[in-house]
Amino acid sequence: MKPVNDIYSDLKVNADYRYDNFRIEEIGSIKRIAEDSYLEAPVWVGGDAKFVCLFIDLDNSSKMSFKKHPKTMAKIYDYFTQTLIDVLSQEGIEADYIDIKGDGAFGIFEGDNASFRALSAALTFGTFFKKYIRPKFQDDEHVFNFKSAIHTDKLLVKRIGKRGSRNNNEVWAGRLVNNSSKLATLSKEIYDIDRDFNPSTGGVLVISEPIYQIYRTKHEFAIMHCGHDLSGNPQPRSELWRRIDTSNYDYVHDDVAYYAPGLWCDICQDTVNEGLLA
Repeated sequence: MKPVNDIYSDLKVNADYRYDNFRIEEIGSIKRIAEDSYLEAPVWVGGDAKFVCLFIDLDNSSKMSFKKHPKTMAKIYDYFTQTLIDVLSQEGIEADYIDIKGDGAFGIFEGDNASFRALSAALTFGTFFKKYIRPKFQDDEHVFNFKSAIHTDKLLVKRIGKRGSRNNNEVWAGRLVNNSSKLATLSKEIYDIDRDFNPSTGGVLVISEPIYQIYRTKHEFAIMHCGHDLSGNPQPRSELWRRIDTSNYDYVHDDVAYYAPGLWCDICQDTVNEGLLA
């Protein structure tokens, strides 16, 4: 090992070089951040291109982990997170980039249909969670639930670490992932103010105002209710999304967000999905 002061000197030279030569490179595809050429270089990738992020995370997992055996929590994390990755990898709705964050994961989508692929993935996971994950792990001590959100924005990201090793990972500095995760935390506020939504009956999907405006371009499938309630009973068609004023929530970037049940209708799911992805 070098003398400690020599280590300090080398660290400062390297850090100052990165600081003085910092630049942002415009990218058109999220897949470029996987290139090793960005490792150890003072280059972040971003620019004016906008991408879509679907963020999904376990809700109140810290309370669960405090009460449950570590082996049990590991099995829950594996079942939840790997299933989420599998959904984000499904052909036709696959994310262009997937990363793990906390007790969940997020997918970055690009292209003309990005927002609708993200919506399809969100509803697919939400429905699977209700049908299979919750019944498997629900107990009497707490509500087993998840939170989710979709947002579109510019990104700013860099892989930080050492080239030629596995010790590197992405650092997301832009608003895309950060705002998506913060929108997802609105689920707690929604459960408090809207009695039609309950964490014990299903997850809530939150979307930002820009995403809502994109969904209006496929109004029939992305905005309107299919005509059945969650039990499959016929009901008058109406708008699916409800509006929440977020101007008083400092942690949310925009003043308005929208939310809806993050579930497919068992009767109409394939028809609606085809309409979203067409």
